[in-house]
Amino acid sequence: MSPTMAMTTSGAAGAASRMPTRVAGAREVSRAPRGRAATASSRAPRGVVVSARAIGARGDDASRASVDRDAAERSRRRMMADAAAVLAATASLPALAEGEAVEEVAPAPAPAPPAPPAPPAPKKAVPLVSVAQPVMAYELSYPSETSEGTPIKWATSRQRDTYSSAEPMSPDARQRIVYELISFKGPMTATVTVGPFPPKLRGKKPEEWKPKQVAEAVLADRATGRIATGQKVSLAEVEYARGEKIGDVDYVYYEYISQGSPNLAERESTTFRHSFGVTAARGEYLYTYTISAPETLWDVNAAGFEQGIRAFKLVEPNKKKFREPGNEGILPPLPF
Repeated sequence: MSPTMAMTTSGAAGAASRMPTRVAGAREVSRAPRGRAATASSRAPRGVVVSARAIGARGDDASRASVDRDAAERSRRRMMADAAAVLAATASLPALAEGEAVEEVAPAPAPAPPAPPAPPAPKKAVPLVSVAQPVMAYELSYPSETSEGTPIKWATSRQRDTYSSAEPMSPDARQRIVYELISFKGPMTATVTVGPFPPKLRGKKPEEWKPKQVAEAVLADRATGRIATGQKVSLAEVEYARGEKIGDVDYVYYEYISQGSPNLAERESTTFRHSFGVTAARGEYLYTYTISAPETLWDVNAAGFEQGIRAFKLVEPNKKKFREPGNEGILPPLPF
């Protein structure tokens, strides 16, 4: 073996002998850092993990606190906004009261009320015949037909120009018939009577008389029935009575029912008559006009009878022709 090769071999051997040492040292060096690193890695992450958890916990608390603060802030803002709205509404009330233009919601239309019932048909006017009596200064009217259009035939049974020449209705001769019409179908009558104030009305002023009191007094004064004391008793029952002033004359209109006698329409022993009447005062005398019919003929004649009663009037006396009842003189009225 040559010296060069020996040297090379020995150098290689030496290097080889030194390599395990280096390798071992390198292993030790590499092991040592691994141990420290392992120690550090095993310790340091624990501390880091703990700190991170603590930081995370603190972060959650802070986040919740921040959320609470935000919620409280929003609540305060909402309360302030509501208060501002209330103040604005309060400030706008005077404007509404002063009638400023404010948009309003129109109310729903109310339902239409039901149609009123149709008024009753007016009563058909019945034709009347008028009669004037200038000596006693009154006018009367009577119907010439029924409400159904059937003609009524009237006949004049009495016509007296003065009170003193008229026939009395009762034995005391207070009320007297100055005009009378009769329709023999029924019969029906239309009568004007004149008489002084009845005893029941004496002692009172005419303005103090009650309508029904006047009607009952007139009917009692023409009756023939009497009680034990001698006082007259009316057999008529007044249905209604009302007063009315026309011009300067006070009129009392009334309706009454009285007991009648058997007739062609009613053959029973007990019958009744239905009547309309009107009474007016002039001086110290009462003028009364009545129209009556049996109860069976009342319905078809009532409308015409009422029109005739309403047409009765005391007219202005003619100084040349008028003769006051009870003060007529001996001579008849002068023709001029």
